[in-house]
Amino acid sequence: MGIRPIDLVPPPDDAPPAVKLTPVDRLPVRFTGDRDGTGPTTLGQANMLNWIAKEKPYGRFAAGPLELPPGATLTDVVAAVEVLLARHEALRTLFPADGRTQRVLRSGELAVDVFTADEEADPQVLVNELIRILRGEEFDLTVMLPVRVAVTVAEGVPTAAAVVYSHVVVDLPSMVMLGRQFTELAADPARRQVGPRGHQPLDQAAAERSDRGRRRAEEALRYWERLFATMPQNLYAVPPAPDGPGGSSSSWLWSRAAALALPHIAARTGASTSMAVLAAVCAVLSQRTGHRLIVMPTLCSNRYERRLRDFVGPLATDSLVSVEVTCDGFDDLVRRAGTAVLRANRYPAGSPEQMKRLEARVNDERGTHYARHCTFNDSSAAVGPDHQQAGPTEADPTEARRAMAETTVVPRPWGEILALLAFRLLEKQGQLILGVLTADRHRITDAESELLLMAVERLLVEAAVGDVALDRLGEVTGLRPLPRGADWRLVGSSWVQLSEVQRLLDDALPGSAGRVFAVPDERGDPQLVAYLAGGRPSTPRQAHLACLARLPGRDTAMTPQRYVLCARAPEDPTDLSAWQRAEVRHAGDGRAEVRQAGDGREGARR
Repeated sequence: MGIRPIDLVPPPDDAPPAVKLTPVDRLPVRFTGDRDGTGPTTLGQANMLNWIAKEKPYGRFAAGPLELPPGATLTDVVAAVEVLLARHEALRTLFPADGRTQRVLRSGELAVDVFTADEEADPQVLVNELIRILRGEEFDLTVMLPVRVAVTVAEGVPTAAAVVYSHVVVDLPSMVMLGRQFTELAADPARRQVGPRGHQPLDQAAAERSDRGRRRAEEALRYWERLFATMPQNLYAVPPAPDGPGGSSSSWLWSRAAALALPHIAARTGASTSMAVLAAVCAVLSQRTGHRLIVMPTLCSNRYERRLRDFVGPLATDSLVSVEVTCDGFDDLVRRAGTAVLRANRYPAGSPEQMKRLEARVNDERGTHYARHCTFNDSSAAVGPDHQQAGPTEADPTEARRAMAETTVVPRPWGEILALLAFRLLEKQGQLILGVLTADRHRITDAESELLLMAVERLLVEAAVGDVALDRLGEVTGLRPLPRGADWRLVGSSWVQLSEVQRLLDDALPGSAGRVFAVPDERGDPQLVAYLAGGRPSTPRQAHLACLARLPGRDTAMTPQRYVLCARAPEDPTDLSAWQRAEVRHAGDGRAEVRQAGDGREGARR
């Protein structure tokens, strides 16, 4: 059966069951491993625990089918699960409430739930319903094993099986690996050996705290700080939703044309097909937003070291990919994307505590609020290998153009998501399946999602025949830049709306008469200057802290870069020259000055 890519897309929460399943048995699986132990959480575990606690995302469960070999019995299923639990410590790990510790059990028991179907159904339908049932209860990881298994039977013979893990203990590559091992174990009793102990999460935690691990973590923090200091606050800054949050949604491109184009691009550039898709997304975002620096969080699974290739545990964590869309042609952009991903994967996000401190420091300095506004995640490598084409392909590149007539974009409901715009690549072979997810369909409408997805397809199809000059992006993709009226300013690397900055100032300092202006600095670039009179802030620092506190959720605003506290407001508060003639009591940027990098001691500027 395998994992079909689209099965990773969640069904609507209120969708009725496609088939009714009735529980008939619970089969005990008694396991014993070769050790128990307690230690600190790994970086991946800590990030997953923090992500789930903060967002309660749909992806807190990692779910998929377990492929049953021909002739498999319930005894085979139980035996295969028993070996997996003994072999992989991640599957018998609990997490005490402190959130900092993992506790591996040496022995215990898990139940495999057995169901019958009230009517004959396709195995994939049975799997989907099993997953829905297994997801019905949250994992309490302080006392519950982080895995659940269920199987359907007809006259005692297994017909379908599924598993749900807590994402705290597996990432997608781990889940695919476990599925493959399950099928091998269920098929052949001779394979049912635990084997030598591999690299386990307790070992990974120790490696991360070694001298080498600490040096790599420090390098990663410096990498993130450099990008935090220069990246746009919100890559896809669009006006706030007119009627409040519009709910989440997703749109999915199914394109045989783009899948046909990818091998030609990979063969010509020497890069992988995933990098071609990422480069196309970066080019389309650049064309639509006007940004030449595209910086996006994406997941990396960091399985480059030999000992980690068969590791079961959540290695996937955020990396920050930075691609400059400043080259002449798309081929060079594909190569840049590949280099950028390799660089970013060397520097994954640090611990939640480290990242929180770093974000707070940079947010204070820049007057921004970092959030995962725009992301790119590639799940296709876990579903199937990424075939890199080193030489020419025999297929006709113009076939991709003819196949565009088959392309569809399918909107589907989606669970909660915080990102304003998230690209998700599920498949590249046979069909390119690329999704756009949004937390707010008022700002990113279904029509906008389709526009972006079709632009990606057009660019890939055009690039199948030969390199595409990036100054032709508008012509090739059909995209125009987002409209920016007189209310918009490019401040540093971020597009902001003056009206939203003014609203921020009014909300943060309700007792003050204040006005924000975009004033040219010595280089002629706009600088946000707030003039204030009366009210509570007596220093620029107090005014800045009040604005920072109200900034989260205002994606098209940032704090002023300078605060001027005046004795009184002019009669016309919209008159900049009148403010500039007013008596000044205090003036400054309001930022905190770190006296010694990394020591946490701060002194306030004016």
